[in-house]
Amino acid sequence: MLIIYKTSEKEVNRRKKAFLALSISLFLGSILASILLKFSIPLTFFWCFLAILLLVNLWVNKFFNSFLKMKTGLSKEFLVRAEKKFLIKEINKVKIKRTTKNNIREMYFWFKDGKSTYINGLSNFEKFEKNILSKVNKDIVVINTREPMNFDSIFFYPILGLILSFGTICLLKLMTNLSHQATQIILYISIIYVLLMGIYLIFSKPISKRY
Repeated sequence: MLIIYKTSEKEVNRRKKAFLALSISLFLGSILASILLKFSIPLTFFWCFLAILLLVNLWVNKFFNSFLKMKTGLSKEFLVRAEKKFLIKEINKVKIKRTTKNNIREMYFWFKDGKSTYINGLSNFEKFEKNILSKVNKDIVVINTREPMNFDSIFFYPILGLILSFGTICLLKLMTNLSHQATQIILYISIIYVLLMGIYLIFSKPISKRY
């Protein structure tokens, strides 16, 4: 019999809000930093930055909506993740990461054939952990780790966005000893970099490789 573990809708919504909070903080922080540090930045840069953030957020929402439909299954012999099936007896190493509140954030499984799979966001993670650890060989390596800070805090991503945006503007201001033309070139290179990073996130889907 295959026991199905669904993705937590609450956790998915939290991640959507966290990414949106980071994006808003990055954008508003860049504007605030340019005002406080008295560093003039062309409006074109902010419009391009806003457009890229909106596009990336649209992709993030689409990705998490599809992630919400992903199911994890456990039978007596197999671990099923999406369309992939793994033999439980082939597991030789497990890593469990917990939040500061001792909730399971993620579990990483390594297999004897060199393959691995990563699982997080389950609605009943503690039950899943107990179930699968009761099925694996007792001599496997189990690593327990804990996050160094509360990444689930409502203040974490807004503060991170402000730090990143102020740091970026400070770095650009340090370049003011360059010519005006050189400064403009650096700004537009920054726009292109952010655009390429957004394209990379959309097409390579690095987050999905771990889910």
